Amino acid sequence: MHRLSLQKDSNISYHEQLYQQIAAFIRSGELPPQSQLPTVRQLAAHLKVNYNTVRSVYLRLQQEGLVDSRQGRGTIVSSVVNDPLLTRNPAHLALLAKETLHKVKAMGYSMDEFTRVLSAVMQEINQSPVLFLRFTELELAEYLRLVQYHLPSAMVEGRTFDEFWERLEEDAGFLQQYKAIVTHPSVTLKIKQALPREAPPVVSLDFIPDPTIVIPALEAYPRHTKVGLICATIRGAEGMIDDLYNAGITHLDLRTIEANHPDVFELIANCDVVYISKPGYMTRPHLLTLPKVKEFQEIPDHHGINELRKIVTQ
Repeated sequence: MHRLSLQKDSNISYHEQLYQQIAAFIRSGELPPQSQLPTVRQLAAHLKVNYNTVRSVYLRLQQEGLVDSRQGRGTIVSSVVNDPLLTRNPAHLALLAKETLHKVKAMGYSMDEFTRVLSAVMQEINQSPVLFLRFTELELAEYLRLVQYHLPSAMVEGRTFDEFWERLEEDAGFLQQYKAIVTHPSVTLKIKQALPREAPPVVSLDFIPDPTIVIPALEAYPRHTKVGLICATIRGAEGMIDDLYNAGITHLDLRTIEANHPDVFELIANCDVVYISKPGYMTRPHLLTLPKVKEFQEIPDHHGINELRKIVTQ
């Protein structure tokens, strides 16, 4: 990583410069799979930049699957980062399709046979939906859409936790129709303890601030900037604070409020900038039209969505 350098007089942010260089090293193979990256503190000291800048870059690389971070192991280059079958490049997908068809023909199968089997396999995958659980209908409406976007091949059904507990008490057998149960990290253990032994696997999935948009914007604000966080519920707003702290955003004066709270406009007036979650502006859409208010964009956490992807594609 000694070749990394930042142009201090560039119009491109340190975050973007650093991300582009590391990503290029990984994609080119100059940083091969399982290569160990410096710690956040080491790289920040080497480049003489803010700790949070490097932390947000590492988080962005992790969300894009370029690196893996594990407690006790640090940050390493992902084992599958250069696998062309896992990219969105249509040329790679076309190559995969051609290779598959050549193998089918070499094994003596006809295209009709292959098409029938492929159709049956696709139906089998789609017949086992994923059960997605969240606290409110507003959270379901937004986050279920995000899960479906990141896993387009999966069929996802949503329930609130209240609906789930009520149905579970009536008949736990209804769980057998699902391939996995996706729940919020705060209740994962409670869910697992309540389920029968034959229940489908439980996946803990959280949603975090988009490391390509929200984190760089927030880390650029001066220390003690007053930042308001609006969500549909106080629990949701507190979760936004936790996510920002986990991303290294600790230098701001963060203030939270519910979207329907009577003092929401007073909070907006007293803050330098305000971020509102999707459930928040679904509660009060006009808030996002105010000059100070920005959207708090979120994405599924890398490890949770990958764990779910593995289960769905089995």
